[in-house]
Parts: sequence; structure tokens; C-alpha cells
Amino acid sequence: MIAGTAVLTFGIRYLPMALLGGRRLRPMLERFLRHLPIGILAALVAQSTFLRGGVLSAATSDYYLHGLIAALLLAIWTRSLAAVVFGGLGLVGLLTFLGNG
Repeated sequence: MIAGTAVLTFGIRYLPMALLGGRRLRPMLERFLRHLPIGILAALVAQSTFLRGGVLSAATSDYYLHGLIAALLLAIWTRSLAAVVFGGLGLVGLLTFLGNG
């Protein structure tokens, strides 16, 4: 899924440049293409957080939901990608370890 998303994102951003040559795109289209990768990443995160076996799950006992909330708070507080990634994953790992132990 990640490789397919990467190819799709690259293709969407590369094809206009290849087809248009040296000409510029419209500013609105350039803004759209600039924000496309983060939108795709957000969709992947939301899907992995809220879907379990094809069923929508947003229970308060869901460790992924806790990790997502922690990652969002860390993003607002630190604005550090490393803190967001390691903090969210660390919390999910810790809760999983404590919940299964």
C-alpha cells in the first residue's frame, strides 16, 4: 500500500511537469499538488486508526486512538516530527505491552 501510494503520488506530481514541459501550472493546481502527499498520509493514518477488519472502531479502549491523540498533542506542543512519531508509537507499544501482560 505504501509503495502504491508513493508511485501514485509521484505520478500525480510528475505527469503535469512532464506533459507541460517548462510551462507553469495554475497557482491553485500547484497548491493542490503541494498538499496531496500529506492528505494521502492523513487518509492512511485515519484508515489504520479507525478500521479494524473492515469495521469502524473508535472505542476508548483502542490503543491506536490513544496513540493518535498523543501524536496530535505532541505535534501541537513540540512541532517535532521525531517526537510525534516516537511518542505516538511509544504510547501504543507501551499500552499494548501493559494490556497483554
